[in-house]
Amino acid sequence: MSTTLFQPGQMIFREGDTSQEAYRILKGRVEISIAGEGKSVILAQLGEGDIFGEMAMVDERPRSASAQCLEVTECEVLTAENFNEAVLQRPEILIPYLASFFERLRTANDRLRMEMRLRARAEQQVPVAGAAAVVAPTMRVVAPATTAIAPPSLELTRVPVAVAAPVAGSPVAVAPVAPPPAGGYQSVVLTAATDHARARLPEGTVVIQKFPYRIGRKHDALGKGATVFASNDLPIADDKPYQISRNHCSIEREGDNFFVRDRGSSVGTVVNDAPIGLAEDTLTKDLRGGENEILLGADDSPFKFKITLS
Repeated sequence: MSTTLFQPGQMIFREGDTSQEAYRILKGRVEISIAGEGKSVILAQLGEGDIFGEMAMVDERPRSASAQCLEVTECEVLTAENFNEAVLQRPEILIPYLASFFERLRTANDRLRMEMRLRARAEQQVPVAGAAAVVAPTMRVVAPATTAIAPPSLELTRVPVAVAAPVAGSPVAVAPVAPPPAGGYQSVVLTAATDHARARLPEGTVVIQKFPYRIGRKHDALGKGATVFASNDLPIADDKPYQISRNHCSIEREGDNFFVRDRGSSVGTVVNDAPIGLAEDTLTKDLRGGENEILLGADDSPFKFKITLS
């Protein structure tokens, strides 16, 4: 295992490269992007302690995204040979890498479960020839499955809201979030909206400069409550019965769009009065310009925050 210093603007690897090293940021910032239609699409802006590039080391496939330094950045570099040696001799140094693997696996599993549920529901609503069609009231219309389910992307996690034509007898569809302004949002700020939440924030206001920004339950005693594999930028103390899960939600970006993603929380997440999570029909919710409200847990949870985009 070695360390490497990169300069601002330097490409660490490009989408399609066949390199297989994994990286952990010791200091600095790295932007992860993929090629879009005419321009690159930003997927993440990583900071100290974040892992990237680990999937290529495992599956030996070309890079699925590009990594570029935003400032002078020092990274720990892990090769496949380093990984194998560490498993046998120093497994403790692999904990942050394993935590990153598990986060990706959890994300892929959640999205696959959601996709299969929505497709199964859509197939059940396909009219049978000669029979009267019955359409249950719904907020969302999902196209029937006509092709095999493809594995969810490990890079794209945002699920844009589908705009469907109104269905007779159904509620009015929720309007999609307005597109970002030209040049995108320049500031993302998290603040507590209740005294209970404010008392558990390390600071009254958190300026978010890395994405994904992961939020989860804090454990004071290391090694208890699966703390070893917790991967959170904002750990929040909570007491039983827990409202906040170990890995609860994250604030992420995809291009100029910012959104909240539920990471498989037990009780759920509510963004601007819209619930997200495995118990709902979506794992993500786009954030709008200006002030947004996020609730961690049940409707009576005291963990209420505001996210302001400007």
